[in-house]
Amino acid sequence: MQVAGHKQRPPLHPQEKWFLGLAMLQLVFLPWAFGTMHVWSQLTALGLGAVLLGVALWPRFYSTDLCEGPEFQLRSWPRLMRFPLFWLGLGLLFYLGLQAWNPAWLWTRNATSWWLVRVNEVEWLPTSIQTPFERFNLWRQFIIYAITWLTACACWIGVTRRRTMHVLLGALVANACVLGLVGFVHKASGEPRLLWMRDFPGASSFASFVYQNHAGAYFSLMSFTALGLAVWHFFEGRKRMARSTPAALWLIAALLLVFAVVFSLSRGAIISLALFAIAAMIALLLLRFTTATQSTIPTIVPVLVALGVIGTVAWMVRQIDFSAVYFRFEQLSRLQANDPSVLSRQLARESATQMLGDHWVRGVGAGGFRYLFPGYIKDKPLIYERGQLFWEHAHNDWLEIPIELGLTGVLLLVAGAGWLAWTWFRGGGWRHPLVLMIGLGVCQVMAHAVMDFPFQNPAILVTWLVLLIVSLRWLELDGGNPSRPSH
Repeated sequence: MQVAGHKQRPPLHPQEKWFLGLAMLQLVFLPWAFGTMHVWSQLTALGLGAVLLGVALWPRFYSTDLCEGPEFQLRSWPRLMRFPLFWLGLGLLFYLGLQAWNPAWLWTRNATSWWLVRVNEVEWLPTSIQTPFERFNLWRQFIIYAITWLTACACWIGVTRRRTMHVLLGALVANACVLGLVGFVHKASGEPRLLWMRDFPGASSFASFVYQNHAGAYFSLMSFTALGLAVWHFFEGRKRMARSTPAALWLIAALLLVFAVVFSLSRGAIISLALFAIAAMIALLLLRFTTATQSTIPTIVPVLVALGVIGTVAWMVRQIDFSAVYFRFEQLSRLQANDPSVLSRQLARESATQMLGDHWVRGVGAGGFRYLFPGYIKDKPLIYERGQLFWEHAHNDWLEIPIELGLTGVLLLVAGAGWLAWTWFRGGGWRHPLVLMIGLGVCQVMAHAVMDFPFQNPAILVTWLVLLIVSLRWLELDGGNPSRPSH
């Protein structure tokens, strides 16, 4: 039997190399910059997103040594104009501008406290709360959505080769592994300052994330990406009848990232990861037994991989204090309805649901939840504490986002989600190993958002959407899209 070999592929276009470098810089910067939760990092990411889209839009000339076939010029404008998320995202940003133009409340303060003053607004337009930029307001949320929109649009039109996507995904996973290792070392050192640089009093942090639940959500998403790369390499090796593949390395990376989720002590991330890990195992079994190609990898290879995994786990057990992890799992096992954390979130969910009932049509304005919510919890002393406990988020993105954006904003998001889901199923994402694993990771973050607010973190939001876009682009190229560069 003849084993298939690699045929010579044209090199990446120089402009695509530039695009790839900038895309990696953007996606690596986001989590390291404390999750991009502060003004300086958000403005930096906004600038990088604009440059990235500009590079993606710049016309590319393909000579015969850069493509298979006659030379041609690639213009990305037509593709961008046909991209539904470009128009839906533009519509959402315009809608946020309408909200900002029509404030219904004015944030006011004195030396000791703050309050909202009701002002006249146009009753049939979406509303907002006029608050200071540095404290967080609609324009800060506008910047976060703009970063996401710019980066997603750039990746949709800037990627023309599977090699580009492979390198980008590999860089994301490698970066997440380094970030996780830093988190382990930092936790073992007992250093209170995040990344040995900055102190966030009262915050439950891990790795470079100020909030441990954001760290858990990010590492969960990246663990599914690493698993997707492992599974893809495994099945590609079977298809090519290769004697070895890098699947084992990506599997070890996935395991490391799962450990990072556990050590983040994020209960929501651990629970949702466990549930979707079961779904991933079932999906892998179905993929394995529905593929007729036999493996040519020697038996010694999986044995060595298993020994490597066991060795890694043993090293981590010896080097890292598991007492906090054990305590967290003990809490999970005893988690009951009268647990203070559960009870407080249940009360907050009830109040947020009431708030949604009052403002579901026009919304309260992007970023405005935190300012209007205190009025809904005044009769709940457990979560109000006489105004001392300030809830920045509802700990449920499925409630908070509709409260802020209202019906029109939600319809724009639903239209975008519908297009993404339809394209995923139409392209056969359920039978593509890599795309299926990324899809499970995407859904896992959405499930986590029922009990927390991962989508309020720019690093998670942008990475989440970029992974979706890249996976859809991979399906498009595998399906023989007319775009010439595809290998």
